[in-house]
Amino acid sequence: MSILTVNNMNVRFRTQDGLVQAVSDLSFSIKPGETLGIVGESGSGKSQSVFALMGLTADNGIVSGDALFHGKNLLEMSKKELNRIRAEKIGMIFQDPMNSLNPFMKIGKQLTEVLRKHKGLSSREATAQSIQMLDAVRIPSAQTRMTQYPHELSGGMRQRVMIAMALLCKPELIIADEPTTALDVTVQAQILTLLRDLQTEFNTAILLITHDMGVVAEMCDRVLVMYGGRRMEQASINSLFESPSHPYTQGLLTAIPSIHDDIDRLKTIAGNPPSALIDAQGCPFYERCSSAKELCKNEMPKFLSVNDQQSLACHSYSAVTPVVSKPILTEEIA
Repeated sequence: MSILTVNNMNVRFRTQDGLVQAVSDLSFSIKPGETLGIVGESGSGKSQSVFALMGLTADNGIVSGDALFHGKNLLEMSKKELNRIRAEKIGMIFQDPMNSLNPFMKIGKQLTEVLRKHKGLSSREATAQSIQMLDAVRIPSAQTRMTQYPHELSGGMRQRVMIAMALLCKPELIIADEPTTALDVTVQAQILTLLRDLQTEFNTAILLITHDMGVVAEMCDRVLVMYGGRRMEQASINSLFESPSHPYTQGLLTAIPSIHDDIDRLKTIAGNPPSALIDAQGCPFYERCSSAKELCKNEMPKFLSVNDQQSLACHSYSAVTPVVSKPILTEEIA
């Protein structure tokens, strides 16, 4: 049974140039202990989707649809109701820990504040549990780190602090927005291993936002591919890499360099993403798709199942020959 079910979620922003459509009719679900990856290039709507779920959309944002967390719609909750759920039931790891942590507060203060607010613990109890969690995320000299400011820690340590903060209340769901983007590959591999270990220990569901298909191969059970604010394809991890069916998914996988290939230039998807100011009637990938038809320009394809492991939105699916992608080896991302 799913702990989070999103149905037809839309995110728009009022701007001086008009209404910007950031996310259109997004639907997905996630089960306890599962990792769902949401992938796509910059501007595809990944981060705005999760910001909307957490009630963190900018003041000029308009959010509609359903996001049912244990049957209660997150999108209709007041700030007070969301504050009770955030951290306690749903934790979030932000993309840039240096900007997410308060530079004027010591690490210990920021951690204990979460436990005192959501669990009602005393200062002594909150401090003890915070140190235990810093130990759990493998930060050395945890007690000393409690007395330090964020700028005194390395990027990898700050990211571990963010993970520790997200896990303090043992939430049922963690939303991780590009959790390894600013880290070198060695630290990235350590963080991914840490997330997997903690997920096993606490049976936590993870919603992983990333543009890195290597991280997806390493972490995810299922994958949702987004483009232009819409879902293009959704599949199990094996189906996605063995037989990607949407032309955009194929383009993403073809663009991944391999340690086995001897190439002079990296492969790319020709063209540019669509403008969010334009309310297009057809498929947003139309202008960049080699399999596009006139129908694709004028009508958005329905999101239909190919089999029990894979679904996609593509008028040209029957004309598209699925490519078999090479498995991404661990050493290519570690």
